[in-house]
Amino acid sequence: MENLIREIIELDKQKRLELKSLENEKNKISSFLREKRLEIEKKYKAEADGIYQKRKNETEAIISKAKQDTEKAFKDSLKNLEVTFDEHREEWIKDLYAYCISYDEKDES
Repeated sequence: MENLIREIIELDKQKRLELKSLENEKNKISSFLREKRLEIEKKYKAEADGIYQKRKNETEAIISKAKQDTEKAFKDSLKNLEVTFDEHREEWIKDLYAYCISYDEKDES
């Protein structure tokens, strides 16, 4: 009987050691998983930042080109308007003068 009690105590001692070893392993796994999660998070955040920066650069390039095109179109339109004005200035002045004179004559009648 005494032998049986010693065996039970020894078995209990072994199982406690095994349990402690398994708990230590579990803690190591938890630490490992936390580290891997942070590593993966960091990797994907860097990847997302890269994608964001690339998209931002593309968008800025598109906006810059559109701005340049719009400014060029505006300058071309302004130049055309100035040319048209210069070509027809005298004619428009004469027409306005004639209109004003004829309008004045209608009022006097």
